[in-house]
Amino acid sequence: MTTPILAGMRATADRINDAHPRTIAYQAITANTSSATAETVWVTTGAVTFRAGRAYRMTLKALIQGNSADKATLRVRKTNASGSVYLDTFHQGIQVTSSNTLIYVSNICVNTTGADVTATALVGTFQRSSGSAASVLVAASATHVAYVQVEDIGIAADFPSATAIT
Repeated sequence: MTTPILAGMRATADRINDAHPRTIAYQAITANTSSATAETVWVTTGAVTFRAGRAYRMTLKALIQGNSADKATLRVRKTNASGSVYLDTFHQGIQVTSSNTLIYVSNICVNTTGADVTATALVGTFQRSSGSAASVLVAASATHVAYVQVEDIGIAADFPSATAIT
């Protein structure tokens, strides 16, 4: 998982920095979103550059809430609510009506395209994915922030079969 510094190589700042996980994007909210049924963006990061040959851990933490015991889906996507999916929670049960359910998931993604891939932004989205016609929301507060985080975690080759970054 670390970038090797082989005999004869100089230990540069870039090589040393590549040897441990580091956050390259983080964005949080501290207040509830509006409720919705269709896929809706709840958080947007700044621009992110995925370096060629690198692996990334994408993490999403949120509280979901609905006005009936339905299912919700949260995702991290490239650029907007119809962009490439990098993390998908699939159907998460809203356990109790009008109560918070914690979603904390991560996924490993790799850039094996041979060139850097730049996303103008990453977005966190939510939607009601099955159940009644009731709506859902992402709940957050100053002490229970909801966020999307991306960390560079090493060489892409160390994570075979990870989600491809396009």
